[in-house]
Amino acid sequence: MGSCNQCDSFPVIALADCNNFYVSCERVFCPSLKNRPVIVLSNNDGCAVARSNEAKALGIPMGAPYHQIKKCCERNGVVVFSSNYELYGDMSRRVTSVLSRFVPELEIYSIDESFLNLSGMEFPLLLSQRIRKTVGRWTGIPISIGIGETKTLAKLANRLAKKKKAGCFEVRAGQEDILSKVPIGDIWGIGRRLSIRLQRVGLDNALRFVNAPSSLIRSIGGVTLERTRCELAGISCLEMEQVPQPRKNTCSSRSFGRMVEDLNELEEAVANYAVRATRKIRSEGSLASAIQVFISTNRFREDHEQYANSRTLSFDEPTDDPIRVVKNAKSLLRSIYRKGYVYKKAGVLLIDLISKCTRQTLLFEEYGKPRRSEFVNAVEEVAARYGESGAFLAAQGINKKWSMRREMRTPRYTTHWDDLPSVK
Repeated sequence: MGSCNQCDSFPVIALADCNNFYVSCERVFCPSLKNRPVIVLSNNDGCAVARSNEAKALGIPMGAPYHQIKKCCERNGVVVFSSNYELYGDMSRRVTSVLSRFVPELEIYSIDESFLNLSGMEFPLLLSQRIRKTVGRWTGIPISIGIGETKTLAKLANRLAKKKKAGCFEVRAGQEDILSKVPIGDIWGIGRRLSIRLQRVGLDNALRFVNAPSSLIRSIGGVTLERTRCELAGISCLEMEQVPQPRKNTCSSRSFGRMVEDLNELEEAVANYAVRATRKIRSEGSLASAIQVFISTNRFREDHEQYANSRTLSFDEPTDDPIRVVKNAKSLLRSIYRKGYVYKKAGVLLIDLISKCTRQTLLFEEYGKPRRSEFVNAVEEVAARYGESGAFLAAQGINKKWSMRREMRTPRYTTHWDDLPSVK
């Protein structure tokens, strides 16, 4: 359906979404998993965060705790993996690289979704089919593409495309036969609570929602919900963002693989989180104005004494120096650590981020700073090329007994030399 024989003059937005992304990444390097039920677990092998269609057919719900579905998985031959974030991140970049070859304007929406601006391009539906085939052939990742005049229509079309064998679908504003069959809760931006409120006033599908009076929509969900209604009507309210908006804060935290009581182990963990958070802001060209460290016990363990605390420190000048960040993070940790408690989680938050370009040099700059920057850059380059174990700060430790459980993680096939798949 849709524009097979013309160059459309109205806006055309496409949403490319990787199907069951984490599972698909695992299948690329283990083809024998095709047509088998597969799930991928969250941090510390806690919950199911990705499921193949075969696993969904078994009734395994999203977010199900693994200990509750373990017997079901064993009984039905479900293949279970720990999260392999390095692999998924690299495969995401590969998919994005292929998509960018086809369009002049692309917005990365999440690790497995990107909006594409197809406005003014001939035969958008046929082009989408070609994009889908190319991504699959070059990366091994299956994707679905939804097309619409706005982001919300593209999101809706993508939801429908996943049910189509062709994997591509187009929805135009005013297509009543399609909109009337879309439940209100399936619309992008309408959550469960808002869905219930809309259903109470008779707006139980997309068509009734689009045709509802603006005053009624605003009384229920304000301007934000009115924008959603306009988007479904073909009026664009959400612009393409080619350059991601700079974030104000960034956080790195994890629940430990086991309970931690020793201060030295906590310092190792916090040092690692501090380095990761700093690495994030360096990749975005940002500097942190302040740092916060937090720790907490396991609130679900009623048999343990409970304690949680955090402390914040402002830097003398904004920084992206991991050595400096780690030093301050450890100092903050020592100030809130209390002996006698067993801790489950810690984290580092870098606050009030500013662009590196706007940094003002102090009158009395720290002596030797250029050499320090060169050293840090060299360490980061080695770590980027050979992995985190290639170069790291001594404060990060070696054994990392506290690290999260990933007992079923596959090799990092595309980012570590030692994990490269071998051909026999």
